[in-house]
Amino acid sequence: MGLVIATCSGKGGVGKSMFSVNTAIALEKEGKKVLLIDMDAGMRCLDLLLGVNEKLVFDVFDAISGKQLEDCLLRISEEKELYLLAAPSTKVQIDKEKWEQFIKYISEKFDVVIIDFPAGNDVSLLYCLPYDAQIICVANPDAVSVRDASAIGSLLLKGNKKPKLVINKYNYYFIKGNTFSNLDDIINETGMQLLGIVPFSEGLEYAFCTGDFKIKGREKRAFRRIAKRLDGKSIPLPKLKKI
Repeated sequence: MGLVIATCSGKGGVGKSMFSVNTAIALEKEGKKVLLIDMDAGMRCLDLLLGVNEKLVFDVFDAISGKQLEDCLLRISEEKELYLLAAPSTKVQIDKEKWEQFIKYISEKFDVVIIDFPAGNDVSLLYCLPYDAQIICVANPDAVSVRDASAIGSLLLKGNKKPKLVINKYNYYFIKGNTFSNLDDIINETGMQLLGIVPFSEGLEYAFCTGDFKIKGREKRAFRRIAKRLDGKSIPLPKLKKI
């Protein structure tokens, strides 16, 4: 069985989909066969971000409903073992039992499955994931995002899920001068274990606008650290000023 990872957030605009894409790329570079699943029905974006929107015929709902998986998968490039199941273009109702069966089936075909859930407090499908799935809540280091992440964490704990926290768009000097005086304040507020920190960078903003994910420098190192931790390796957090 492959590793199942789910990304979620309390509010939109925190960079959750960018996190999902870059984490998938980093894990593929670690030698993994990776599947990205876009679950934001009606507001899909991963097909556009990855430049395969014109190839899209079938989506994840078709795959769950029994369509041949190979007909629904979008390969990101011939050189990479990175695939996408796009979200439907309109809102759909997914049967929870079929969803649970589908995730078990798909996790046998890929080393890693990353499921990008829409922002908000509907965590019903997250409850249906395997017990060993890694659930990652992405938050920015601001009061509203941290409070919303805390609310999502509480909902997931009610379903016996233990999400981990990724702090995105991190700026050491911004933290020092605002609501949270240090990193521990954010971690304590959300009540989650910290998985990783991604720095704010113009490179990531550029990637979001252009679909060019050849990131480098600090942001590339941040995603490599997160990918290695998800792969079971013990990778220490660097000094906060150097993130």
